[in-house]
Formats: sequence, C-alpha cells, structure tokens
Amino acid sequence: MVRVDRNVLDAFFLGKALAEAINGRIESGVGEFLSTIGRLQAEQQKLVEEFQEDVLGRAKKAKEKAAHEAVEAQGIVTSTTESITPVTTTNGVTAVSSTNATTLVTSDKQDPGDEDTGLGVPIDD
Repeated sequence: MVRVDRNVLDAFFLGKALAEAINGRIESGVGEFLSTIGRLQAEQQKLVEEFQEDVLGRAKKAKEKAAHEAVEAQGIVTSTTESITPVTTTNGVTAVSSTNATTLVTSDKQDPGDEDTGLGVPIDD
C-alpha cells in the first residue's frame, strides 16, 4: 500500500509541475503577444502623428503661398537678401553668421482697409 501511495504522490507532483510549466509558457506567450500589440500601436501612433505634421506643414505652406500671391496681386513686393560672413573663433573653429535684410516696396494700388488682415488672408506666425 505504501508503494501505491508513493505512485499517487509522484503522479500528483508530476501533474503539478506539468501544469506550472504549461501555465508559464502560456503566460510568456501572452506577454509577448501583448508586448507586440503595444509596440505596433506605438508605431502606428507615431506614423499618424508624422502624417498629421506633414498635412499641417503643407497647409501652412499653401496658406503662406496664397497670402504671398495675394500680396503680389495687390502690388506689394517683398525682396529678401541674405549675406553670409565667416567668423573664425580663437580655438580654430570657423563659425558662419548670416544676416537677412527684407525690403518692402508698396504701390499706390494698396487698399488701406487690407493692412490689418494681410489683404484678407491672415497668417499665423
């Protein structure tokens, strides 16, 4: 009878060890699956944000271009000149500085009512 009890006891511990091993594998697999899902969601969110930034950038450029064209159509012309001056520092590293100069030329065609709104096209800076 002791022999039978020992076999039952061995079977119990063998079954318990098997259940724990299977449970560990399942937990590991589920953990990896959830980790992969989280990583994919983060990548997708990043792609959506990059797309949004691209769309907003294009919209801003189009808006600025339309405002510039409206200004040109009213006879206001802007010209920008840039000069670059190299400057050498004391440690032998050369730095470059630039200077921008903007000239605004207006014609007599400009409507004074358009001065505050940028000719009806507001530009957010």
